[in-house]
Amino acid sequence: MSNSSSHNVFIWGQKELDDLWNSINRSPSDPSSFWISLTSFIFAVLGSLSNLMSVVVLLKLSTHLSTFIYLTSLSLSDMITCITVMLILIIEFLVQTRQSTSVTILLRRIEIISGALAAASRVLSFWISTGVTIDRYILICYPVYGKIFCTLNRAKYVSRTLFIIACIYSIPLLFEYEVIRMPTVYQMIHIDNESAATNDEKLDKNSMLVTKGYTDLAKRRAYRWAYLFFNAIFVYALPTFIIIFCNVQLIGVLKRRKSRTKGVRKKHHSSHPEKSIHQPRRVHHSKYSITIMVIAMVLVLLLCRSPTIVLWILWSFELTIKAFFNSASSSFVRRFHSVANLIAIINAATNFIPYCVFGQLFRAECLTIYCCRKPTSAQLAKKAKIEHERKSRHSKKNGKIKATTNQQRTTDFEIDYLHTISFINSDSVSGINTSCND
Repeated sequence: MSNSSSHNVFIWGQKELDDLWNSINRSPSDPSSFWISLTSFIFAVLGSLSNLMSVVVLLKLSTHLSTFIYLTSLSLSDMITCITVMLILIIEFLVQTRQSTSVTILLRRIEIISGALAAASRVLSFWISTGVTIDRYILICYPVYGKIFCTLNRAKYVSRTLFIIACIYSIPLLFEYEVIRMPTVYQMIHIDNESAATNDEKLDKNSMLVTKGYTDLAKRRAYRWAYLFFNAIFVYALPTFIIIFCNVQLIGVLKRRKSRTKGVRKKHHSSHPEKSIHQPRRVHHSKYSITIMVIAMVLVLLLCRSPTIVLWILWSFELTIKAFFNSASSSFVRRFHSVANLIAIINAATNFIPYCVFGQLFRAECLTIYCCRKPTSAQLAKKAKIEHERKSRHSKKNGKIKATTNQQRTTDFEIDYLHTISFINSDSVSGINTSCND
């Protein structure tokens, strides 16, 4: 009795699951869902193309600054989101055209995989946004530590680690749903008990209703609560707190530096009215435009993901899921669900816009690549300077390695020399002692 009672505590009953899925399947569809799905598909297609363009541009810039490595990873994650959402919408359309049972089963399995990848890529985008925020926070607020922690190799390592964690995160999501086959309501009415056995083969091949259902893993309350705890801490609460804190600090630092720059300009203009300081201003504007771009992009992402966070909280509890699909209250709530997913897709598809609006380097490189515009002399000089600094850092690093190697060789030579001298001295002493004994 105790084992069965504890088993029932951690696993949902079959009647509860049947009621849940019946409420889902019988809930009325929103008439605006078609237009929302169409809009989502359009933005998913455009987002796949725009993120691909962003990746091409950011790969060129990622050799200059660690921030661009994070932005390249973010564009890849958003592109995965758009592609998987596009696949899910195409599968939903194909399933509604009443394909054969085997084709529908295959499509449902692809839908389950695409849904897991879409969820993992959204989480990955949130994590990468947190990483790029920390990167700019260290570079702007603590530039001394930025030379140590915000290197290109470290940014690549962090990005790869986040991708691996997102892949691990998606593995349980692949096993939350399974494909279920059942006869349609029309067949259940017209097939009697005597002819049911003879029509089983025909029913299985051509006339089954194929849908999704919870697996044994998803039925376990322990799994649901563990998943809820992980998402609450590591997916939403902690990244949101870090993003808000770092962006508040960045905005304060940028305001203070802007006011300080204005004061310096006024003093310089009053003392030297004939001279201009446009060149330093251009350098500072190029430096801080990257920070402004990151702040705008991350804050927009946080704003667009807020409805998704609310939906995730609703989907974490059984009562809210049933209330979500209840016919009495489903009209508004389901529309909110569709609009929240649409906002998240639009956010993933339109990061190309803040890159172009706020990113001076991104905009110039984008015009150079896609508009075949020749780089200006200032851009060539800046690129040559960056390349020279990179080579000088590499040569200094190699010089330090060579100096360390030479020092180690000198130390080894001195040790060997001392061992040789001590060995000779010991031999001479032993010879004197033997002669005295004689």
